[in-house]
Amino acid sequence: MKITAITLQQLAVPLRKPYHLSKEYGIFRTATPVILTMETDEGITGYGECDPWPLFTGDSAESVMTVLRCHLAPMLIGAEADNINGIHRLMDASIRGQHLAKSAVDMAVYDIFGKKYGMPVHKLLGGKRRDSMRCMWSIGGSTPEESAAEVLEAKEKGYFGCMIKVGGPDWRLDAERTKAVRAAVGNAFPLVADANQGWDLRTAQQYALAVRNCDLVFFEQPLQSWDAEGMAELRRRIPMPLSADEGVMSLIDARRLISLSAVDVFSIKVTKNGGIRSAKAICEYASANGVRLFFNSMIEEGITQAASLSIAATVTGPVEEIGHAFFSPLRLEGDISDYSRLIRVSDGAVDISDEPGLGITPDQDAISRFLIKTETVDGRVS
Repeated sequence: MKITAITLQQLAVPLRKPYHLSKEYGIFRTATPVILTMETDEGITGYGECDPWPLFTGDSAESVMTVLRCHLAPMLIGAEADNINGIHRLMDASIRGQHLAKSAVDMAVYDIFGKKYGMPVHKLLGGKRRDSMRCMWSIGGSTPEESAAEVLEAKEKGYFGCMIKVGGPDWRLDAERTKAVRAAVGNAFPLVADANQGWDLRTAQQYALAVRNCDLVFFEQPLQSWDAEGMAELRRRIPMPLSADEGVMSLIDARRLISLSAVDVFSIKVTKNGGIRSAKAICEYASANGVRLFFNSMIEEGITQAASLSIAATVTGPVEEIGHAFFSPLRLEGDISDYSRLIRVSDGAVDISDEPGLGITPDQDAISRFLIKTETVDGRVS
């Protein structure tokens, strides 16, 4: 079964509400996913997505489109779509790195492989260990009162836990916000804090000690992604588990963090990690070394969310009990697939699909609503 054409669609999808993040990232207003449609000579179509965020990964929608159009797609026309290892070998022979662009291709070939053999992707990964995943919510920066009200609303809707975005210019305000949230929702509701690289070692330590009685499940990526040594030192100084997100892009990053005893948790994002194949490898390496897993999102649409959910269904664990970021399309103006049907907000869970491939179908009308540009590579000379 050979790849005959690859179509790329660049989108711009506004968030329903501006997302106030750390001082490193500012305010996030619009997601810019790239949707990849892969066609084959057997009439089976696969779908992939990547979710560029320049300040997070160094990729923009425009740069991803260029890598896919100029490097990856031409190399893949005529390749065997159901040879996943072969597809990755071709991509790596075409261009180094480029996790985001490669993740979209990876998702599409897994989708095709599953559809060809009538199996969900989680079965291709060894079979599911769970039928659903707990689902959490996340809030951006605001006042202590607004933060408390928003998290309380998420609890009342049925979400199992919540992430509080911190890392702002005033760590004391973020500490007050965290304390206000804990007071509002009570002691039994799981909370995590994510500083998105916003602080240095001293500031992160001050915040962590100030909120030591808030019983955070973990504290995510307060330091710069490259500062594994700093994360290891911070972990020794603070009274709660530490999580890496931006700092664990690759299996090599995972190895370094584990060798330094730098973190307790890996934040898995399938598009950040280079696709299903690479993210699964990081998960298994983490599990073998006692690092817990948290499935996070890049403000993703439903194709990436379905790919992430396929991995989460299969991992050996340990998996964090807070719930996971499988709600992302609900933060956006529209889901460009039918993924959202799987989310059960009322009891804080998301179902794992048993349909072939990724188990979701793109909504072309919704895609058209947010479309910026379409490009197709099919091997024909124009």
